[in-house]
Amino acid sequence: MDHVTSDDQRRPGPAVPAIGLDSAPSGPPTRPTDEAASLAALWTELLSGLCRIEHAEFTPQTCSLVVTRGHRVVGDERAPLPARDIRILERSLLEGVRKSVAADFGLCPSSVAEILRRCFAFMGLSCWPSRIPLLLVMAAHAKAASSTPRAEKLLLSQNQQFLRQSISATRPDNELSAWLSPAEFAVIRLLIEGRSYVEVALMRQTSRRTVANQLASAFHRLGISGRAELLCLLAKRKVASWHPPAASNRAFALSPAASVAPSFALVAGAPGR
Repeated sequence: MDHVTSDDQRRPGPAVPAIGLDSAPSGPPTRPTDEAASLAALWTELLSGLCRIEHAEFTPQTCSLVVTRGHRVVGDERAPLPARDIRILERSLLEGVRKSVAADFGLCPSSVAEILRRCFAFMGLSCWPSRIPLLLVMAAHAKAASSTPRAEKLLLSQNQQFLRQSISATRPDNELSAWLSPAEFAVIRLLIEGRSYVEVALMRQTSRRTVANQLASAFHRLGISGRAELLCLLAKRKVASWHPPAASNRAFALSPAASVAPSFALVAGAPGR
């Protein structure tokens, strides 16, 4: 279940109960509409400079972004992102294939990568575009598929009381275990967490070549070409879980490598080994 948890660092003034805040463990579970609204509101805040990403966190079941808003208290206002850069950013995260985005905007891939780097820096990230957090991609997809604008506006208002906030969602990559071998699943999980091939090899106590071969095999099984497409695919499937089956069917048609074989990107039923 997706949820939002918040630290005790609040702005002065009365506390306002917020949708998705984990304040009452005995209360009703978070609904899918609340989950989607939480991530869509996060995307709006990040693009608007209302919050910054402090760091990403992973547990075996959840992925999280810790965001801060203290920069606005001290008057650290930044120039907004250019509209064209936002379009390139959103297209890149929604499609997962940056070469096609570069072609559509008449740019070279390195120019797109530089624009993405600037956008991520605006949001507080210092990592390379190839290592962006999974939850950020999920937030972009949640906003694009948004059908709860009133809930988002309420969350945007309520979230401003928190100077520091942890926003979490259930990891959509857990279902990959049904499609991959145990070794492939293990290295894919670490890649999703932002680990480099060298780091994965050290953690797995194996060679970098073995890690590369396992990832290549996993990508082939899933019908994708790399991490960017993987995060995009997982985000699409997460969005599909928030919507009726009709929308879900459309969300599966993603993988550019779909012609290779029936893949995780296209098949909703049980995979064949």
